[in-house]
Amino acid sequence: MAKIQTFELDRWSEPDENHRVKHIGMADAKETFDKLKTHLEMKGLLPDEYFSFSGKYEGLTGELPEFEEALCIPNFGSSEGIYLDISLACRDSDGKRYFQSFATGKTLGETADDYFRMFRIAAECSLMLNGRGFSYERNSMDIVLTEKEATAVTNSVELDLCGYLEPETEVLLSSALERFAGAPCTAIQTITCHGRDDYAVWNAEIPSDMFRSIVREAAEKVGTLEELMDSMDPTSGYEMRLLTQMKDGRFAFFTIPERMNALRDYETQGSSTRGDKEQIMAEIMAEIFTDWEPAEEPEDELDR
Repeated sequence: MAKIQTFELDRWSEPDENHRVKHIGMADAKETFDKLKTHLEMKGLLPDEYFSFSGKYEGLTGELPEFEEALCIPNFGSSEGIYLDISLACRDSDGKRYFQSFATGKTLGETADDYFRMFRIAAECSLMLNGRGFSYERNSMDIVLTEKEATAVTNSVELDLCGYLEPETEVLLSSALERFAGAPCTAIQTITCHGRDDYAVWNAEIPSDMFRSIVREAAEKVGTLEELMDSMDPTSGYEMRLLTQMKDGRFAFFTIPERMNALRDYETQGSSTRGDKEQIMAEIMAEIFTDWEPAEEPEDELDR
């Protein structure tokens, strides 16, 4: 049995002497969107084309309006893809209902499977936005297999898990079993600079969609491990960077988006080591997790 905690979007005053509280406002609109996007990434539910904050185009700044419900509606696009429109049903000062645009998502696929998946994404968004801080029990698990994955699972069961499987079938079976276990994860390493010759390396696993979201952005710096560590500047507060090794042996630093809050939800997982530069370099070289090539590599990587 799992508990699903929804977003607390209402702000309340401290209890008075009679233990009564007053509603004093709503959560910040953009922060709520960022929180929702990160939640979808962690669940492996982020639409593959984009998921963007549409409220900014209609002047939604600062706090959320006191909405009655969030409407999360998927539909086919006029030309291609499937869209998800999220709007907030509100009331104006005269009690007239109006709809405030909040977020838009899109997937490039146009199959029935893509359509059903967008409804699953819409359901997750609706629960998070309309749950208003309540938690709900969940006893089931969603799993959607492609036709080939379903065949691989069926064949493996028929063979009692002891027969020989072709390499291609093993890959499909592995992909299907990942879905039983939940959203696939990627092992990562981060480096934090706490001060002069004071570093920490953190080894952990995060959802693969979240990892891809980070590395989709251009590498902040590319070079040798020593050069990259020397370039870190902790004077404005400690720096955390995602570290990957490239195929040519050099390393790349990636900036972690602010909305991911330095991966705080995962900081109690994995292992962490703190020490001087030589100690941390030895720790990193002993166990390198990820290979990732930046889409474009600048001519003078360290001068950017």
